[in-house]
Amino acid sequence: MSFILPAWLKNQPVAHRGYHSRDGSGPPENSRAAFEAAVERGYAIELDVRLSSDGQVMVFHDSTFDRLTGREGEVHRHTAAEMGDITISGSSETIPSLEQVLTLVDGRVPILLELKGLAPEHVGPLEEAVLALLRRYDGPVAVQSFNPYSMGWFAAHAPDIPRGQISESFIGEKIDWYHAYLLRNLLLNSVSQPHFIAYDVRSLDHWAPQQARAAGLPLLTWTVQDDAQLARARALADNIIFEDFAA
Repeated sequence: MSFILPAWLKNQPVAHRGYHSRDGSGPPENSRAAFEAAVERGYAIELDVRLSSDGQVMVFHDSTFDRLTGREGEVHRHTAAEMGDITISGSSETIPSLEQVLTLVDGRVPILLELKGLAPEHVGPLEEAVLALLRRYDGPVAVQSFNPYSMGWFAAHAPDIPRGQISESFIGEKIDWYHAYLLRNLLLNSVSQPHFIAYDVRSLDHWAPQQARAAGLPLLTWTVQDDAQLARARALADNIIFEDFAA
């Protein structure tokens, strides 16, 4: 049976890290309040997941706590219980687990999970833990990652779950030139076997995402933050991952 991509990935705007506000006027990113705000507005939800030191899937973007909490430390060195007691700066929100978020959303809107692994050689534990939770969840979901080996794991173990390859220009990023070249030009898609592409809006006119789209892979773009970027996205992509304005 051929794979049929869920329609929401092409026609339902996706709230980046929930419907949050970077200036502190609204809920913080990847918080329960941001996810509830997205549900109330009918947006799909994008969120980031990492493993705690005791193997639990936690919803948090960065590899360290400092930017969002003012605390020092690496996420993967703390237990789920420890993380659950950490307050996100400027709010009363604490770091949620994926299980808690799935319970909160309860299938009301789709969820797009970005897996934040460490390195290709560490693929497996996070993916297994995420899949175990998704198999018990009754709601529309998809997974995505910058790491093609993470999506390759899903291709092998859960081919029915929609999966996406994320990419960008990688200009200024701390990554070796050869790896950046392969990822920028989507040359590891044979590993990830993606059902869709998610590409940086600032580099959306690059030949690689446009060629992939012409070949039939739906193209999402991130992170759309203003009307000019929205116009660019509408001309060059199929759907948006957005923040800081109403899509």
